[in-house]
Amino acid sequence: MTDGPQSRFRSDSLWRLLRFGVVGLSGVVVNQGLLMLLHGTLGAPLLLSSITAIEISILTNFLLNHTWTWRMSLRVPGLIRRALQYHAAAVMAAFAGNVIVLMAAVELFGVDYRIANLVGIVVGTVINFTAGEVWIFRGDR
Repeated sequence: MTDGPQSRFRSDSLWRLLRFGVVGLSGVVVNQGLLMLLHGTLGAPLLLSSITAIEISILTNFLLNHTWTWRMSLRVPGLIRRALQYHAAAVMAAFAGNVIVLMAAVELFGVDYRIANLVGIVVGTVINFTAGEVWIFRGDR
């Protein structure tokens, strides 16, 4: 069997998806850790703590995805544009995954909220990865 361009593309995409998942898990750790530090330890208001934790985890995820998942230098032109696109995609993915899927699964189908949240995370991850592949990092590799 010959390795053609499609086979290589699929293999590269699969490895990027795996790295994307690892980065996503690190984002959960950053988010949860900052939320616990800011709100739990320092007593900052919950909403402010949550927004801060989310924003910092989006930023760290972008930097890790940029340099490790898509293997791009931070010196490549268009860094700010990609950062803004990544942020927009992350917000849209979180809304689609964690809000729409969660609420629909719970309210319409009676799914336990913990299971629905995990499904929402998967949906959000697929949306976010796809945005990275076809929009944010597409022509810059």
